[in-house]
Amino acid sequence: MFDRRPPQGHHSAVEVRSRSVQEVKDDPMYQTIDGSNPGSAGLKSAPVAAGSPPRPLDGAWQLWERLRAWDQRFAIVVDTTLALGLFLVCSGWFSFSKVSHPDLWFVAGLTLPLILRRRAPISVFLVIAIVAFAQWSTTSPLVADSALLVALYTVTAECDWLAVVVAALIVEIGVILATERWTPIGNYSKSLIFLTGMAAASLFAGVVVRALRSQIDWLAERAARLEFERDQQTFLAAAAERARIAREMHDVVSHNIQVMVTLADAAAVAQRSDPHRATEAMRDVSHTGRQALSDMRRLLGLLRDGQDTARTVRNAARNAEAFAPQPGLAELEGLAERVRSTGLTVTLTQSGTPFALSGGAELTVFRIAQEALTNTMKHANSARSVAISLVFDDPVVRLIVVDDGRPSGASLPDGAPATRHNGGGHGVVGMTERAAAFDGSLVAGPHPSGGWQVAVTLRGCRAPALL
Repeated sequence: MFDRRPPQGHHSAVEVRSRSVQEVKDDPMYQTIDGSNPGSAGLKSAPVAAGSPPRPLDGAWQLWERLRAWDQRFAIVVDTTLALGLFLVCSGWFSFSKVSHPDLWFVAGLTLPLILRRRAPISVFLVIAIVAFAQWSTTSPLVADSALLVALYTVTAECDWLAVVVAALIVEIGVILATERWTPIGNYSKSLIFLTGMAAASLFAGVVVRALRSQIDWLAERAARLEFERDQQTFLAAAAERARIAREMHDVVSHNIQVMVTLADAAAVAQRSDPHRATEAMRDVSHTGRQALSDMRRLLGLLRDGQDTARTVRNAARNAEAFAPQPGLAELEGLAERVRSTGLTVTLTQSGTPFALSGGAELTVFRIAQEALTNTMKHANSARSVAISLVFDDPVVRLIVVDDGRPSGASLPDGAPATRHNGGGHGVVGMTERAAAFDGSLVAGPHPSGGWQVAVTLRGCRAPALL
């Protein structure tokens, strides 16, 4: 019933969170968001709102923390010094505290148990209370009776509230008994008020220290929690960035390599019959490969840690093309031209009233068109033409890509669903995720007139108005 609360309860929670924070910081993507490592919120920084810099503790709090840390580290030394000092003061070494030889046993019984006051506060309090009762029934009042106030303070600061209430009642009963028998001030009422006031002062001192300690522990835990939440947000941002880079890498690599493979096959076929056309195809392969490398360098540059920042800036200055802006609607014609070089007929049409799209919307339209063309070159059977249609309906944009190739299910028996397999890739999934970012939808399947179509609808694409 009177079990002592674990004094290190709050600290264990802080340590668990600190280990989780360290796991986050060990992630290789941790420093790639803003190029810096914010570091840990140490014990010398006050908790602040997320996103604001930590505020150093003032001198008073630092002094309190140092004294408290020293007291906890050398608790047994502090308590032993207190008990021995109180014994010396109360055992007759000073003129005002001379006691008879038999009373030294009572002085020892009242003061020396304080050595274990923080290890077993309830037991120490009960032992001192029993010795005080025996001393009350046999001898005159002693200065060592003040040890009961120290024990009450310890119980108040260290134990649960039920134990505090019981200990306070025991001390008050002792106050009444001492007043009844000794009347230390000479007047019953004054003696009762004086002794009760001393007991109340000891009790309230323990309450204040208990509240202050709880506040300090709460502040430390809150600081660790805010730090963990901040680093967790960084980690989630890094994961989102990693997913975005993966999608970009898929689009860049799969499209450009597919164009290179198609051009290389065409060059091999035309080498004997039309060497000039084969040479042009190989030049297109070289150009496409260089563009793929440039895009890959730009994307992989995002993964460099903070130590490579200066070198990244120097490389960007020498090769600005590697860090060119993201593609948009203006680059759709160039995309169509590259695919035309493989032999496919690509038409690009627009309808509706064009309006200014946000950069993310333009990139999404370009990447979906790029992925649809890549799927056509990889999976369509005997495809000869591809039609790309852009429909503007402010603030909605629709992109429709239709080819005339036969889906792989065309040779299946009647009634079997026609599908276009992608070899277990993530092209359609990636396009769907891009469309979902703009509250859109994507449909990929056989076209009613034959071939295959990819139709995507993006909403809320208008660029924000400039003030």
